[in-house]
Amino acid sequence: MGGKVFDTDDEPECVHEDRRHRQDGHAESDIWPEPVTCRTVVALLEEEVPLPVITDLRYDSAEPYSIVIAFNAGTDMVIEWELGRELLDSGRRRLDGFGDIQIWPTEIRGHGLVYMSFRSGWESFVVAASAVVIDEFLKCTFEVVPLGEERSSLAVESFVSQLSDET
Repeated sequence: MGGKVFDTDDEPECVHEDRRHRQDGHAESDIWPEPVTCRTVVALLEEEVPLPVITDLRYDSAEPYSIVIAFNAGTDMVIEWELGRELLDSGRRRLDGFGDIQIWPTEIRGHGLVYMSFRSGWESFVVAASAVVIDEFLKCTFEVVPLGEERSSLAVESFVSQLSDET
């Protein structure tokens, strides 16, 4: 697969910036991170020839336990799957998941890949993504909300929401 569908050596393009919230309408007092986004190309593993699919990985601290993977196969329809961030992290290192989503690492010709299997009813598909891209994406999400601190992120969001409702 190396290089034909996607280049596993490409620099990951994950982006996140800070946004500022005004609590009193005048001063910028708290910084809340923007959602983390990462656009990449994954290989849809069908038949003999893998199909390249533009894919967006998204993480928002407002939903600290989950990520969204959006597949755009060149049609007007984008297929989105929401899954646990911890599942992606664990599946990066070993087979994890059951039911609708399974994730596991592999290496082909010296390139680390992450396979993801998605199933809905009788339909299913498998994609391969660059492990470098998945690692960089996860690293960026952990900078926004460290793994294991998701609950405290929710408490802060709830507190800010309550303050906004009182004013």
